[in-house]
Amino acid sequence: MHDSPLAASADIRPRPLAAERVLHHLRPLVAVIDKTGVFVDAWGAHGAFLGYRPEGLIGRQSLELVVPREQEMVASIFQQAAERQDFSVDMPVPFQLTLVAASGATALVDVSAVAVRDGSAFEGWVVSFVPHSTRSTPTGALEALLRGGAVDEVLERCADALVGDRTDSRHLVGCVLSQPVHGRFTRLHGSTVSSALRDAVHQQMHLSSAPWAEVESRTVALFGLDELPMALADAARAEKFEALVAVPIDVDGVRAAALVGFIAPHRRPLPGFVRQLFDHLADITALALSHQWSNDDLRRAARRDGLTGVANRTGFDEQMMTCDPALITVLYIDLDEFKAINDVHGHECGDRVLVEVARRLVSVSGPTDLVARLGGDEFALVHFGVDIEAAREIGEQVVVAVGQPLPDDCGAAKVTVSVGVAVGSEHARPREVLSAADRALLGAKRSGRNRVQVSL
Repeated sequence: MHDSPLAASADIRPRPLAAERVLHHLRPLVAVIDKTGVFVDAWGAHGAFLGYRPEGLIGRQSLELVVPREQEMVASIFQQAAERQDFSVDMPVPFQLTLVAASGATALVDVSAVAVRDGSAFEGWVVSFVPHSTRSTPTGALEALLRGGAVDEVLERCADALVGDRTDSRHLVGCVLSQPVHGRFTRLHGSTVSSALRDAVHQQMHLSSAPWAEVESRTVALFGLDELPMALADAARAEKFEALVAVPIDVDGVRAAALVGFIAPHRRPLPGFVRQLFDHLADITALALSHQWSNDDLRRAARRDGLTGVANRTGFDEQMMTCDPALITVLYIDLDEFKAINDVHGHECGDRVLVEVARRLVSVSGPTDLVARLGGDEFALVHFGVDIEAAREIGEQVVVAVGQPLPDDCGAAKVTVSVGVAVGSEHARPREVLSAADRALLGAKRSGRNRVQVSL
């Protein structure tokens, strides 16, 4: 008599995995927290929860991970449980918390908790933490862009969409680099990247030799670990990644951002679905940055004088509102008898004179000073410093610079200015400093023009 196939299959049935191994492969973090809020055990998150290793959380107070504004609410949960004999608490499941990642960034997390009581041996909760980033998709980034979300939100969602899992570990994590200064990125977006990988990428962000630096815009470039700087390769290898994917993004011909992903296994060519993901997110990133740059151009244009290119009254007022009056000197500048230039040579000539005067004011101002046209033939120069003699010297430089012969196309041979100077103080408001400079200007006009008068 032959054995039944069913019996044979039952004999070779694989042994079940240990609970800890099952928990390790979960995308959420699963933790045991005692009634005082201390982590007793933790598993899951593929070994990296917001940049923390689960085993590294054991013994830590969970409140340390909560942003300060929400700590009181969480503490009240622990207190309520301690006061009730049945160890129950009143809270929605799941509820949302804002946690602080290892990098210092904040992340929204859905939290579900089940009370556990084992006689007097243990009282606490089994808690699951699900970062919103783990459910991010390119669609979420696109929705944020379409509803007018801030560009930082869009880039964070793009970075968090660069996530993929396989059965034994995470096979893709990524970030977005942005805010270039002198061709080097200064900002890193993305909460799924571990602190070790963030640090390694940060070290490369400011270097001209970074892997993505020489890659053409919108090219999906794949680098094996042997092609990467040692620190970056070591950080990737430690987390079982085998390659780096980089997609630089130019906007209006200027390098504006880069998608950077760590992936395993290392396959050439790059799998089609991975390339499609990077292409899609690069499109969204480029749209978000282009939209932001256009808005920035409009904002700057709204605060610039259309004729001279210096700040207009709106831009000047906004700058003055943010200034510390104890640290500024204001020079109020008015062209002498400018009406006569318009009357004799025409308004076109007058406009050219205003443009030339503005250029000369900028030439004598410091790199942090503000030059503005307040209207008509009135200008202001805000100098960050309160040395009265230095302020007088700047005023004299203005008088000399503007009083030089004008270019032939200005029509008029020469124009002079009167300057009123007022030095700020800790008790004055910015508007009061400007008014004092205006009064000093009136005194300079009455004293014969083409001179500087300081408000004392």
